[in-house]
Amino acid sequence: MDSMNKDKGYIVTHTHWDREWRYPLWENRMKLVDLMDELLGILESNKDYKAFMLDGQSVMVEDYLEVRPEQKDKIIDYVKKGRMLIGPWYSLPDLYPIDGECLIRNLLRGIRYSDSLGGHLKVAYESFGWGQTAQFPQIYKGFGLDTVIVGKNVSKERAPESEFIWEGPDGSKVLATRLGQHARANFFMNAYIDIMYGKPYLSDEYKYDWGNMGTIYHQADEESHHTDYVKLQYTEKMHEERIKDAIDLAWEATNDTNVKDHRVLMDGSDSTTPQPMITDVINKANEIYEDKEFIHSTLEEYTDKLIEVLDFDKLKTVKGELRDGPACSCSANALATRPELKILNKRVQNSLLRSAEPLSVIGTMIGMDYDTNFIDIAERYMLLSHAHDSINGVTQDKTVDDVKYMLNQALEISEVINNKACKQLVKQIDTKDFDSKDILLMAVNPLGRNRRETVKVYIDIPREEQIWDFDIQDNLGNILEKQVISRKEEVVPVDDMHSRPWPFYIDRYCIYMDTGVIPAGGYKVYKVVPKTHFNRKALFWPEMRKSKGNEIACSTNTMENKYLRVKVEPNGTISIINKETGKSYTNLNYFEDTGDCGDYWIYYPPYNNKTFTSLGSEARIWVEDNGPLSSTIVSEVIMKLPAYSYRPDNGVMGDSKRSEEEKDICITSYYTLKKDSKKVDIKVKINNTAFDHRLRVMFDTGIDTDYSYAAGHFTVDKRPITPLKDKNGEYYPEMQTLPMQNFIGLSNDNDGLAVINNCLSEYQVMDNQEKTIAITLFRSVRNIICTEFRSAGVFSHQMGGQSQGVLEYEYGIYVHEDSFENSDVFDIADRFNVPVRLVQTCKHSGGYLPLEKSFYMIEPSQLVMSAFKKAEDRNSFIIRIYNPTNNIVEGKISINMDSVVKEGYITNLNEERENRIEITEENNVHVSVAGNKIQTIELVLGGNNE
Repeated sequence: MDSMNKDKGYIVTHTHWDREWRYPLWENRMKLVDLMDELLGILESNKDYKAFMLDGQSVMVEDYLEVRPEQKDKIIDYVKKGRMLIGPWYSLPDLYPIDGECLIRNLLRGIRYSDSLGGHLKVAYESFGWGQTAQFPQIYKGFGLDTVIVGKNVSKERAPESEFIWEGPDGSKVLATRLGQHARANFFMNAYIDIMYGKPYLSDEYKYDWGNMGTIYHQADEESHHTDYVKLQYTEKMHEERIKDAIDLAWEATNDTNVKDHRVLMDGSDSTTPQPMITDVINKANEIYEDKEFIHSTLEEYTDKLIEVLDFDKLKTVKGELRDGPACSCSANALATRPELKILNKRVQNSLLRSAEPLSVIGTMIGMDYDTNFIDIAERYMLLSHAHDSINGVTQDKTVDDVKYMLNQALEISEVINNKACKQLVKQIDTKDFDSKDILLMAVNPLGRNRRETVKVYIDIPREEQIWDFDIQDNLGNILEKQVISRKEEVVPVDDMHSRPWPFYIDRYCIYMDTGVIPAGGYKVYKVVPKTHFNRKALFWPEMRKSKGNEIACSTNTMENKYLRVKVEPNGTISIINKETGKSYTNLNYFEDTGDCGDYWIYYPPYNNKTFTSLGSEARIWVEDNGPLSSTIVSEVIMKLPAYSYRPDNGVMGDSKRSEEEKDICITSYYTLKKDSKKVDIKVKINNTAFDHRLRVMFDTGIDTDYSYAAGHFTVDKRPITPLKDKNGEYYPEMQTLPMQNFIGLSNDNDGLAVINNCLSEYQVMDNQEKTIAITLFRSVRNIICTEFRSAGVFSHQMGGQSQGVLEYEYGIYVHEDSFENSDVFDIADRFNVPVRLVQTCKHSGGYLPLEKSFYMIEPSQLVMSAFKKAEDRNSFIIRIYNPTNNIVEGKISINMDSVVKEGYITNLNEERENRIEITEENNVHVSVAGNKIQTIELVLGGNNE
């Protein structure tokens, strides 16, 4: 048959490479070096070997060159020739535990690093995320990527054919393909293994045959005997008699394609090598088949052909996120494993992206250099931590320790940058009108909106001043309300790089204070004004405290301000009355515990399960602090829970139940209500002493609605509360636990309740009369790694996955009177995640800034800022905003600085300029942002050169 008339199979050889998963970082690095050394040898010696794809990422090359820097020129040569395909990603992140801005940063870094080596893959290869976020079509198009390979998971019900149009919430559309059965591993598992070993992978024949499969190596000492065996000799040889049946199986696995005569056959899997004999297999297959031709190819070559021959009018359109069940197909329940990683990561994101970068931009407006290298290092540590197995901690304990190390480095660097910017502000403020003994405070607001807060601040007063009480005065002379919590003598060091540290003898006051309005993207200065003094030597009759009788806690279990009445119930829950509407909410913040004998990736309750609630508990309740600005009431409950669960292997082998042995788990909830707040802040401490269980916090909202609203990536994910059922009326219960960013809420036209958080990732809204919001605090699971579906890496001596010890969470219950669309939930969530920064200083010379100033502002509050940073490739600055509503929002970005904004541009997400925009004489940029649209704006500030 003429070659032109033959069906064509595009065999794409690749690897899926986890930087750290089954093995810790450096053990895996050694394997990576072996892979890359082998690949370079193959590319040099075999001219028929078309190309090898490095999993859609570029950090593999960076890691390799750290060990083999002498190979850089070879890699550049092969990347430029298209024989080594890298990028567009930097690392392979899991999507839902991380902020949407981090996905953009990952692609920005990945594309630039790949291009520095010769180019990046022009296909959005995304086979790694455990579900795909709804805004991916818009994100990918923002980087010029119009064809997407989707991984876990879109069902055949939604996408009967492999190819479909994927549409995001803003209307962006891309061509997507789910590849077919076994997706990225189809040809490798169905054909290559069978051909090279004579054993079909999915058959019972596929097992290690002692003595007949080459030399092996295994550590046999007590410390390391649990590790995997390793083959030292590779025993592949071509079994020509297997070629036809094996390739037919791989071919048939792609039958769902719309293009029957052009099919992609993905040849690779987890940690697989370049397969040096693949070209021999292809040559032999072309001798055998008369109706098909096989070529060693690339994804770009295949997708180019796909776009050429597809009838786009016949493709089905799939909208929104791709996260269909079952849970094992998209690792759906890993969001709640190893919670300490998710909590730490959110701290890093808030510190780096939402504070350090905007404050660094402000710093440049007053003469500070933008610390590009420091920020780059912090960002790299953060992005390396986002690899899907890493951020979820579905690894050995040592790897979790490594990820914590990277996140802690990113956090420390971010805080150093924050402090440098605040120091620069302090130095540039004009304080000449103050006295040398005046104690000054500065409140810094990194957010682009005005805010007024009740904050906790520590004020240090020189001990010799003998001050007992004082006022806080703003720059206009207004006395601000305060609430004293404690007073204590301290001696603290004053660091001096030109000398030894100076001892500073102080009285340290801890107070709450009303900040008044702090300008958007700016700061405000206050002065401590002494009121009364005291005799430090007096042993009797200290200065007595006074009260105006307006404390927020009106009893040991009740708090009230002008908006809310909050009661701590005998079982430790709270009830809230919205005084403006009369609406009441009960059974808020109770706890549900159930068995979990699943693994890192899926929640699997035992058959003979027992689910417990704290509603029947008797709480210890006390007032922690109380005053006119803030009150905290604490409840402590102890839940007696099964000590562990019995795990049935494969669902049938062994007992499946929770133990009769019990453990006491102490849960302490700190409820704080502040003056003029519609939000109850909650801090929870849990001492987890049990194994194999899932603990959730519950809120009975009573709100009549059919949908939940969760903060997503550049959008609000609106999801039905009633489970979507298949044609048989069935659904997967484990898929009802869903991802969120910093809030989850329910609302209707006249009632709304949202749980705001800075540390949580997974929720479920129960389809019950109470419309209960259930938020997973943690899943305690055993350290079992799914090396291969019949064999596992079992690390029974590693207990990190059980999340033992004290875990702490912070969140808040926010009630509002309107639908979500008309509320300010995003603004409240931003403030909760990005606190005011507080600094103490004194009079100094040389400053010129006023005592209160805004450097930038974004209006209205419906426009959410995700980035304000230096541009990647130019000496200008990027502001990224998005509109999470469904309506067009007209807005304004104001830059308040002495010199002008010289130029402004709309760019794509890759920061390539698209349109020039007008800058008004007042340094304002007017924007019109469509619903669910991300808009990136480049500003060239005065005094900067491109």
